[in-house]
Amino acid sequence: MRTLMLQAAIPLLLGPLTFVVMQQLKILSGVVDTMPAAIKRFMVAGIAVVLTVASKAAGVELACDADAASSCLAALDQDAVRAALAAGVAYVLHLAKKKPTPDA
Repeated sequence: MRTLMLQAAIPLLLGPLTFVVMQQLKILSGVVDTMPAAIKRFMVAGIAVVLTVASKAAGVELACDADAASSCLAALDQDAVRAALAAGVAYVLHLAKKKPTPDA
């Protein structure tokens, strides 16, 4: 049960961590702010992949249950799925961030 909870929690933890890292990169570099939105999205996905690989290298096993009869993840690379989930959480956080309104 503990392993299942960890497997469910990791994408939810990596997503916000990815979001925070991206926000810090934007603060540190004015160049990032001038980049097109599509490039920023790829950067977020790349950060999610790096964080997923780093967690695996640190010994945190993020394996999906490939033995489950209804598991649609078994046909996909598990690391890619985890990174996509983490990036998805980061995208949701980005969309939820309040946008500044232009002064009228």
